[in-house]
Amino acid sequence: MYAQVTFLQVPIDQMPLLNDLIESRYLPIVRQRPGFKAGYLLAQVDDPETAQLVLFWDNQASVESFNRTGMLQASLHALTAEMPDLYLRRQGYTVPVAVRAIAEPAGVG
Repeated sequence: MYAQVTFLQVPIDQMPLLNDLIESRYLPIVRQRPGFKAGYLLAQVDDPETAQLVLFWDNQASVESFNRTGMLQASLHALTAEMPDLYLRRQGYTVPVAVRAIAEPAGVG
């Protein structure tokens, strides 16, 4: 698995706009790509202008394939066009270890 983390610094009081842009414009494009697994926008609790967008992919090749279409860069440019003072920085990570919660048996809880 491969994780792509984008660090976002938004202008003051613009987090609601970022949330809307990510949900309505960015993720609908990304989720259609082969190899996409999940995406999460994390809003930092103690800094209301900071967030991270974490995307999970089958592998790095899936992201590179998306990059070659030009759609990934175009979608990032769309974000910065809507929010000119948006600062973003992206990093990629392999995910060598992953675990999910154990499902509770029916009737427990």
